[in-house]
Amino acid sequence: MFLVLRSMIRVALMNRHYEDTFAELTGHTVYGVVAWCLRGKRDYKSAHPVLLWFFPAYILLLIVVYFLGSMIAFAMLYWGTRAVPGWHAAFIASGSGLNTLGFATPSTKIGQWIAIPEGALGLGIVVFLFTFIPGYQTVIRSREDKTAWLYGRIGDDPTGLGLLEWCQRAGVMGEMNGVWESWESWFRMLRDTHSVLPMLSMSPSVQSGQSWIIAAAAVLDAAALTTSTLDAPSREAARVCAQTGTRALRAIAEALGYQSAGCSRTGVSRDVYDAACARLAAAGMRLKADGPASYAEFVAWRVQYEDVLVYLCRQTFSPLDGTFFHV
Repeated sequence: MFLVLRSMIRVALMNRHYEDTFAELTGHTVYGVVAWCLRGKRDYKSAHPVLLWFFPAYILLLIVVYFLGSMIAFAMLYWGTRAVPGWHAAFIASGSGLNTLGFATPSTKIGQWIAIPEGALGLGIVVFLFTFIPGYQTVIRSREDKTAWLYGRIGDDPTGLGLLEWCQRAGVMGEMNGVWESWESWFRMLRDTHSVLPMLSMSPSVQSGQSWIIAAAAVLDAAALTTSTLDAPSREAARVCAQTGTRALRAIAEALGYQSAGCSRTGVSRDVYDAACARLAAAGMRLKADGPASYAEFVAWRVQYEDVLVYLCRQTFSPLDGTFFHV
């Protein structure tokens, strides 16, 4: 009973991620079923309807786990206190009390006293957890609003370079502090919610062609390019955004089981970087004079978040592989 209550508090109330046995076993079970259903589905559009079931299935199964755990705990109490004559009667009395139906409440005083807190716990399992579902949905909608904002302006294949080019066309490149601060707030929201309840990361976008991880990669690349390459007054705001985003995604990845082993990727080649710089200059943006130093700084930023993003893509069944980073 203590373990069930502790798990409910950790999942719904604690503003910190805990390695909870009930939540982890439930998450692994749902993850395994989803992975089995997605076997052979390499097209994200065909996998998207399956992924939409992940978070609802996790919450509903977790409620079932809490209910069964509480039922077993109270059945042991009924039997241990001799409030009922045997195990069968103990489970029937426990199910009756947990459902608040009261059709098999024991006639003994100790049994009746046990039934009172059991009924309260039964109400709490259903009402308490379902009360938090709208809050989880609000978090997902907030995440997807910014994701849709990015896709609506850049297209179906958002990149960091594409975001900077759109800002230049829209006439906001001269004062980008507001853009970086809004995305910084978005990354902070992700860290405060998705690292506490990692299963939120598994919930895909409403639109099958969109991904919050792709959006995060594009924004981080744009911030890294601005900080390392552009001669713009918003470099400091871009640096804070990139730093906040890197920390947020690392916290989410670690909550999902990520263990850093050093960057194992090659990153962006100098030729690709030079081509990106040429596009930025052609769009009318001013670049720093020292090209080699700018490239080294950009690669240093990339090292901090590249592996983390690839790990998140794999864990959340996102349609990304090792080549999705392109500026």
